[in-house]
Amino acid sequence: MNLKKDEELVCGLNAVSQIIRIRPNSVQYLFVGQKPSVRIQSVMQEAEKSNITINKENLSFFDDNFKEQNHQNIAITCNKRSEESEHYLEYILDKPKLKLLLLDGLSDPHNVGACLRSAAASDVDAVIVPKNRSCHLTPTVRKISCGASELIPFVIVTNIVRTINLLKEKGVMIYGSDLQATKTYDEVEYAQKNALIIGSEDKGIRRLTRENCDELVKISMSKNMDSLNASVSAGILLFEISRQNKINSNK
Repeated sequence: MNLKKDEELVCGLNAVSQIIRIRPNSVQYLFVGQKPSVRIQSVMQEAEKSNITINKENLSFFDDNFKEQNHQNIAITCNKRSEESEHYLEYILDKPKLKLLLLDGLSDPHNVGACLRSAAASDVDAVIVPKNRSCHLTPTVRKISCGASELIPFVIVTNIVRTINLLKEKGVMIYGSDLQATKTYDEVEYAQKNALIIGSEDKGIRRLTRENCDELVKISMSKNMDSLNASVSAGILLFEISRQNKINSNK
């Protein structure tokens, strides 16, 4: 399929339905299988309300365009969701309560998509990633995020350490997930303005990033395992931060 520069092909029930719900004007076509399920029929009804063209396609269309993906026999062509520049941070850093997720060199789109899903579920205000050596908002990320990529700002910054220092100037406490930390994640009291840093799949957070954290935390686990998937770690830590913030805000 030939797409324009600013268009992309996105598959999967959750991602497609979320995009149609939130920004229907960005959708050009909805593609469904020849025998749509009840859930897909519901998405088709929403698409019809927004005058989106619906095409029924054979299974080969989905298999050809989404190799090794669980396409669920549904896809759309839509305008790419714009990633935010670092200037976006100027609009949110003065909030009295703030929760951010920084992905320091995470390159696996499946991990990034899963991190976005946890971030959206735990009310993170923005996900921040460096411009270089990092996975951005790809169609795979959108698919894996199950629509979460449409709910949360995705901010690209030039220099992660410089961004950390900017956050600190605005009163944001920086917590880094690190296997060598001396404290476990549930031994730390998290600030109401906070940023969690998750490192790359193989090397963790980088040295300069680590040195600029206010606190390093780790997740205790069985001696039979030496590490967790990055997105699993992100989910555990984000929900612990949310739990503590909720308790402390009610005091």
